[in-house]
Amino acid sequence: MQRILAIFALLAIAVGAQANVVNGTFDAGLTGWTATGATSIKNPGDFGMPASPSGGPFAAVISSWGGDWGGPLGTISQIVNFTGAGLLTGEIYAAAHSGDPWRNVATQVLWNGTVVASVARDADPNLWADAFPWVSFSVPVTGIGANELKVNFIVHFAEWSWTAADNLQVIPEPGSLVALGTGLASLAGFALRRRR
Repeated sequence: MQRILAIFALLAIAVGAQANVVNGTFDAGLTGWTATGATSIKNPGDFGMPASPSGGPFAAVISSWGGDWGGPLGTISQIVNFTGAGLLTGEIYAAAHSGDPWRNVATQVLWNGTVVASVARDADPNLWADAFPWVSFSVPVTGIGANELKVNFIVHFAEWSWTAADNLQVIPEPGSLVALGTGLASLAGFALRRRR
């Protein structure tokens, strides 16, 4: 009996642990992420970047006169193993310094190919990185097993461009956890009846 309950407890812990993003705080660099383009790890103060609400470090693309009209200048992505309903939360940032407002920037968060959170800003000749705020987001998502979490850093050739993301995580909806617990309890009851 105790052995069966211990197995179910470990399963519950394992399933709950899978519902989160690996290294969503970027404390371990880009470990757990697939990065493309100019994406790197930055810290508060790098090139004038303000700290994110959770501190830093963070994944970022910072550029002077760099960009790509055909897509993001950099991305990060990973597969998040999660089934059910939950909240995807995090912090994103975008800022650009230039005399041409069309040299804009954006940071987009995609869940299974759909943009679920974004911040976009036109370039401003009077503002530098520390004048722009980070944006915190919390959006409902549905997990379908293996889910792609991706962040696009979009940069369009401003004199200076700053884009970043930090503290990305998936929080299972309490109802999903209750359903998981109920299912595990039912399995435990079935195993106990079978054992008798």
